[in-house]
Amino acid sequence: MGQHVRHHQPLRRNLVAASIATILGCVSQLSVAASGDETQLEVIEVRGINASKKQDLNNKRFHDGVMDSITAEDIGKLPDVTIADTLQRIPGVQIRRSAGEGSTINVRGMPQVTTLLNGEQFLSAGAITQVQPDFTDIPAALISGINVLKSPAASTLAGGISGTLDLKTRKPFDLTEGYTFSLNAEGTRGSLSQENDPKIAAFAGYQKDDFGIIVTAAYDSNTLANYRNGTILNSTEVISENSRDFRDINQDGDLNDSFYSQRFYGIMDRETERDRLGLSTTVQYRFSDALLFTGDLFYTDMDDADRKQGVMVDNARGPNWAYSDQFIPRLANDSGGQIYTANNMNLKVRRVSAYSESLTNDRQSTNLSLMLEFAGDGAWSGTARYLHGSAERGHTENVAHGYLTSGAQHGLLKNNGDGPTPVNPNGYGPDPVDVSFSRGGDYIQLGFAPGFGSDINKYNLVSTYSENNFEEEATLDVLRFDGKYDFALQHLQNAEFGVRVGKRDVERETYILVAPFTSGNFSADVMWKDSGASLGDTNGDGKNSVADGDLTIGQPHYFADLPEGWVQQVNGLGPGGDDLQFYLINPKVMDDPFAFQNALYPGNKKLANPERTYQVKEQTQTAYMQFNFAGTIAGLDYNANLGAQYVRTELDMLQNQLGSSRPCSLCTASEKTGEKWLDRSYSDFLPTANFNLNLTDELILRASAGKTMTNLDIGKLAGGISVGRTRAGDVLAAELGVSPDLLVAVQGTQNGNPDLEPWRANNYNLALEWYFSQSGLLSITAFKMDIESFIERGTVMLGLPDIDGVVRREVPVATEVNGEGGKIDGFELTYQQAFDFLPAPFDGLGMALNFTYAPSDSANVDVYGDTLPIQDNSEKSANAVLWYEKDALQLRLAANYRSDRLDSLSSALGKGVVPFWTASTLYYDLYAGYEFAKDSSVYLSVSNLTEEKEDIYAQWSDNVITQNIFERRVTLGVRTRF
Repeated sequence: MGQHVRHHQPLRRNLVAASIATILGCVSQLSVAASGDETQLEVIEVRGINASKKQDLNNKRFHDGVMDSITAEDIGKLPDVTIADTLQRIPGVQIRRSAGEGSTINVRGMPQVTTLLNGEQFLSAGAITQVQPDFTDIPAALISGINVLKSPAASTLAGGISGTLDLKTRKPFDLTEGYTFSLNAEGTRGSLSQENDPKIAAFAGYQKDDFGIIVTAAYDSNTLANYRNGTILNSTEVISENSRDFRDINQDGDLNDSFYSQRFYGIMDRETERDRLGLSTTVQYRFSDALLFTGDLFYTDMDDADRKQGVMVDNARGPNWAYSDQFIPRLANDSGGQIYTANNMNLKVRRVSAYSESLTNDRQSTNLSLMLEFAGDGAWSGTARYLHGSAERGHTENVAHGYLTSGAQHGLLKNNGDGPTPVNPNGYGPDPVDVSFSRGGDYIQLGFAPGFGSDINKYNLVSTYSENNFEEEATLDVLRFDGKYDFALQHLQNAEFGVRVGKRDVERETYILVAPFTSGNFSADVMWKDSGASLGDTNGDGKNSVADGDLTIGQPHYFADLPEGWVQQVNGLGPGGDDLQFYLINPKVMDDPFAFQNALYPGNKKLANPERTYQVKEQTQTAYMQFNFAGTIAGLDYNANLGAQYVRTELDMLQNQLGSSRPCSLCTASEKTGEKWLDRSYSDFLPTANFNLNLTDELILRASAGKTMTNLDIGKLAGGISVGRTRAGDVLAAELGVSPDLLVAVQGTQNGNPDLEPWRANNYNLALEWYFSQSGLLSITAFKMDIESFIERGTVMLGLPDIDGVVRREVPVATEVNGEGGKIDGFELTYQQAFDFLPAPFDGLGMALNFTYAPSDSANVDVYGDTLPIQDNSEKSANAVLWYEKDALQLRLAANYRSDRLDSLSSALGKGVVPFWTASTLYYDLYAGYEFAKDSSVYLSVSNLTEEKEDIYAQWSDNVITQNIFERRVTLGVRTRF
């Protein structure tokens, strides 16, 4: 029965894990910045905003290439909530958000950014197949600093097209002698979720003489509002006046115009719950003055549930869809008329759904690093390092589709043996439902007649299913040796060299849930348990139609009869739907797909989906040599490096062969008819050069050039290939020498293309940096990236087997291909300064500003034929941070801006395709802290201060089709160290 429930209870991790996180602590480290000749310049204890800003400038100033750095202001205190949120403050870095939190990043418009942990590859459970992790996996408290390397160097592991991130953790020998403890506890509340979320980060460290150990732990549980308004299923259509209902939509006296419309409209109350645990341990032991051992263990564990519930309306392919007095002409169509859109409409709706969905993830990763460093009195030094990583992820998707309309509006009928009747006989109907739609204000809105949806007896759970589930796991093993030889020469300082062998194995099994059904003379396993679906011609008349009397499979599940707690009345569906009241399946009860599906239709079992199941074994062999130079040219000091890296990649990939038949009825899986292992290899030679010239003691000119590459997302390399076959017929049979009745291959679809080439580019930088004070910087950096190709959908010719298993010819196969390349040319401006020269109390002020201009071109064009940019790249981005730090007080206000960016490409229209754009965004974050006792402080932080949202529009900026609505998050915390 119905309950008046507004919010869900957050996920809770077991008490043991939570207890671990309460007994440990964090401490800051002493950081030393050294010049090219390795003489000590400055020692900074990183405590507070000013200290971290100075350390960032030191790291940047004395790096051999173009680099930006972020240093934690204290133990467990990166400047922002997540690692990605922190990275967005760096010029040229743009982030993508998941439930409002930063999840992944672009550097200068490209997401092909390798992320390293202490200089080496690691596995992230949220992005097992990719080179960039999902940063929501990694608690920010485990990280002490981040370097963003924008110019390639031979000594840096290749993998970033536009840049490489290097996450840093603390080392015991950077601590002061003895014991160090720290504890950070906080609570966060969201403006929309209205949940109180705990977080605790703790650190314990010890070092003395030749031994040191650090243990860091972080635990948090969050409920994040993540509302979605508009096009729920990202589908659009063009409705022609002379093909749908012969209606003159714009009242101009003819029927040659068209209406560009969303296929679905809706408002969704969506929340994401995350339980996150991170543990990090580092041990160091000095065997002698020349030999040092460092061992790192890095563990992450996150469970999350993305739950969605709301109302969805669609036309269900009926006529009389939209009426408006405000149709807007957009472009000419092929019939001599115009294509129109409308921002305010009255809809004649043939289906109103109470839609609920639960997506869950359970993911863990462990990364171990063991390293020996040798540094004797002679010219030789080096390291030997072994890494092992393992990661696994389980993902489920579960959907419940309830009806408020009867189904008679669009002919969806059920027949249990008593004759055809509407699938929801108690629902609204048989006439269409009047719904108003508006996208002219701050939020997309739907309007219904008063009282619509308030009667629980009108609801019936018509359809439910669980698909796109998968279990994946990966292992990583790396062995590398690096050496260095110092020369006693005037310019050539030393040579660095190394070899590396890496092996990564990835395996994914994708499956659906199916239950056994019998209908008439038919029996089958079924995924879509739909009370309006038929298994086939159950009455034997050859017409295969429910309207003609065939039996359907599903049974009515009226909301009023469902188990206690399954249904809740939701009063208000977030911004834009404040006045909407509907009964909805509580998505929390859907977190366990087996339990939910079996309660409705017993006997569910896993059925593999071979087209999205794969195994890939990747082996890489790497060798590099880099020469480092320093000296004087024309009285000016310089340092430079010149080198190259050679990478050989070998791949073994499992390719499934799929038949045209399905192993179940009403499902998304195909029949597996065979499999084969494919192997390939490719090699890359990557030359790099970096040159820095000190024009004065404060002014540095940098130049760099290099070739970069990024291995492909493994998920785009392997999978299944489905074969479409048809009867050969007389002509083709004569050509192939087969029987006319033989089913021959005519086309195919491939998930994963093993012949894809990796991303490759040429990367150039030219920078001028003026360090006008200890905490002051003014710089400009010009960059250029020539990208060889982009990955896009296309067609290749492949030999596919006919029904007898014989390959007789090549046929077109739709798959991912290497399309035409593109370029990104732009510049970055940076200004940073602490105003410590001002009289008190204004001497605590500081400011950091940066702006990036990065226009890009791709081979795609929009409906007018205009060139589209690279996907997800904002042409303009900017950051501003104003801080104040004086005595016990810290204040910071930060702003982040991104201009419009291409979100995705939709259907073909006009001269090209309809682009979906994300409109420009401006996020504000606030922090205030006060040290009430030595080494103890309280703080208040506010993220997304103005509740900024993401508007996604189709081609025209006022044609908003989707809104991702995020909340304001307010955090109150306390931090202490001893």
